[in-house]
Amino acid sequence: MNLLRKNWWVVAVVAAIVVIPAIVESFAAMSDALVIRAQAAQTADSQQITPNKVEFENDQIKVIRGFLAPHQKTAVHSHPYRFGVTLTKNDLMITSDGKTVPSKKNAQEIFWSEPVTHQVENVSTERMQNIEIEFKKDKGPGAEMKKDWSHTAAKGTAEDPVPVEYEQHHRVIFENQYVRVLDVVVKPGETTLFHKHSLDNIPVILTGADNRTQFAGEDWKPTPAKAESVGFIPGAAKPYVHRINNQGSTTFHVIDIQILP
Repeated sequence: MNLLRKNWWVVAVVAAIVVIPAIVESFAAMSDALVIRAQAAQTADSQQITPNKVEFENDQIKVIRGFLAPHQKTAVHSHPYRFGVTLTKNDLMITSDGKTVPSKKNAQEIFWSEPVTHQVENVSTERMQNIEIEFKKDKGPGAEMKKDWSHTAAKGTAEDPVPVEYEQHHRVIFENQYVRVLDVVVKPGETTLFHKHSLDNIPVILTGADNRTQFAGEDWKPTPAKAESVGFIPGAAKPYVHRINNQGSTTFHVIDIQILP
């Protein structure tokens, strides 16, 4: 024991040689963990604030799913003529031509926009999501048109389908030289008439439902609808006739955007 007391400094040095590397290694591991966590957070943030996703594109249109995280601000950017559907509430500040103005919309609204260069900021604490259709062919400033779609002589059968614009569950809510927009509502238990699609169309599903579809001359097939999904159906090249039955317990609600030639 006396020997240890006399040589205490030797014991301390040995202990330091053993303990200090372990401490250093512990700090290194902690640092690596913090770096990994920071990288993961950056990845999550980048996923959250991805400004848009191209859902479909051809020589006529580009269909975009646009996102803005809470308080995210875009860079200055430009749009051609476009039509949009809000999937969430929009609470924005828009800067264009040196002026900043608020822009507010509820979820499930439609809008038309002329070409614009602007910067957009989401001033809400909630994420924003819209579906936007940009038009590549310039047909001039949008000129809204009105027409009576309430009467047709067609019977609504597989052999004598009604044009989709006249089908009672489909209501034309907007039309100009670029688009004809239908608000489609099929309640639980309801079935549409057989109707014909003769234009390319983009269904934006607002509320999902347990649907089934019957094409002319075919059997019923399950076609469940998922809320906030969007698609493209080429009806111009190959017109199709079908009817829809909502066999679920929720209302089927979709904005169907027809692309005019």
